[in-house]
Amino acid sequence: MTSSGGPRGRLIAWIGLVTAAAALLVVAVVDQGGVESEVERVQRLNSTFACPTCDGQAVADSNAPVSAVIRQYISDRVADGATDTEIRDELVGAYTVEVLLNPPAEGFVALIWILPVVIAIGASVGVATAVTGRSTRRGDGTVSADDLDYVRRARDRVGSDGSTSASAPTGSAPNEAGTDG
Repeated sequence: MTSSGGPRGRLIAWIGLVTAAAALLVVAVVDQGGVESEVERVQRLNSTFACPTCDGQAVADSNAPVSAVIRQYISDRVADGATDTEIRDELVGAYTVEVLLNPPAEGFVALIWILPVVIAIGASVGVATAVTGRSTRRGDGTVSADDLDYVRRARDRVGSDGSTSASAPTGSAPNEAGTDG
């Protein structure tokens, strides 16, 4: 029995599945959820910077005095109309790149961001190849002469009782005349 559409239908289904997954990934990464208020923007920025004296804690979650100073600085700069990039650059200039919770994707650090995507794409291609390439049967239902010859030779080797014929598969077994081969 073949599935509806056969191998071509499965390929189209896989292409559709991969396309849908890619579209969802793009929407999840790009969608900002509409216009952001000043308070929401300050909260978002506070959650993207690390406390310089805390170990991996966001400025938004830290009670350290330096975090309070950074939160106030971000709030003041947003009120002044500064862009996110300006605020980011000013804080990196004052506290180094260690103030960023998400480091820039440059050099070796870029592998951290790129490698999972490459692995996911490779796995998808592997699964699609395994699913679509598994069937070696011809699409029109015909059998090749080589296949028929292979089946004939296999049937000739099997006796009526289900055991193999006189020619043994290994070279160490005796041949038909009873001598070592």
